[in-house]
Amino acid sequence: MKIPVYNQSSEAVGGIYIAELSLLGVDSESINKLGTHRDDFYILFVLTKGKMIMECDMIEVKASALSIAIVKPFQIHAPKMVSPDAAGYYISVAPFLIPNDCAAVFENLKITDQFNKIDKLEKKDLLQNVTLLHSSFEKAISNKTAIVNGVFSALVYRFVNIYSASSTSVSELKNQSMLIYSNFKQLISDATFLESPSFFAEKLNITTSHLNYCVNASTGKSVTYWLQNAMILEAQRFLYYTEYDVKEIAFMLGYEDHTYFSRLFKKITGETPLAFRLKFRE
Repeated sequence: MKIPVYNQSSEAVGGIYIAELSLLGVDSESINKLGTHRDDFYILFVLTKGKMIMECDMIEVKASALSIAIVKPFQIHAPKMVSPDAAGYYISVAPFLIPNDCAAVFENLKITDQFNKIDKLEKKDLLQNVTLLHSSFEKAISNKTAIVNGVFSALVYRFVNIYSASSTSVSELKNQSMLIYSNFKQLISDATFLESPSFFAEKLNITTSHLNYCVNASTGKSVTYWLQNAMILEAQRFLYYTEYDVKEIAFMLGYEDHTYFSRLFKKITGETPLAFRLKFRE
């Protein structure tokens, strides 16, 4: 049976969606309906009350208030239990909105470290930040996308600070495939995402077929997908944060033919670069 991949809610504002956990109707029936799946976006949880159990890449992790949790794109996960008194916030984030330095911290977390208890010193600032994000998301205000994005930017760095202070770096990866996938992701940069899969296989001293096998086994996606994904993330950041035109962005990403870049962008994302940009402009 193929594991489903879910896309972000159409209600997202500028690539960010937030809802109170208590408003999600989380009960045993809805938990079972959600089932085991992957998401093509990041999920951030802030659990302010109650308990929850989630299975993530075959590891069962328990969390109790007050704690934060993160689920990375394409991790296989499923909620197993949410206590009746559970409350907090669910946040989904388009990957292009996660800064590279933050993504690097998240990628290097062990699964057990993705669920992290919050101490009293961090509690007040974290809750103020997440409640401000939620209220900004819910209100009909001018410049809403920019405000939501700015408040989220502060929140994601709070998450990074918490994880950086309390977690160990990846010292135990589940198997060889996960280790190779992790090493492969570390080699991808804005200077390498146009390289061929064989370039990365050579760097890792393995065959291209073995690299593809390990990456696919770990994520359900091919090496080519992750290289194109890295390029698309950079393109989306340029389109979202800057005023460069599509031709200039294509050139900066290493494409001499901007029409080819536009076709590739639409093939991968389902929309043209300009349509992507206009979607986030008020």
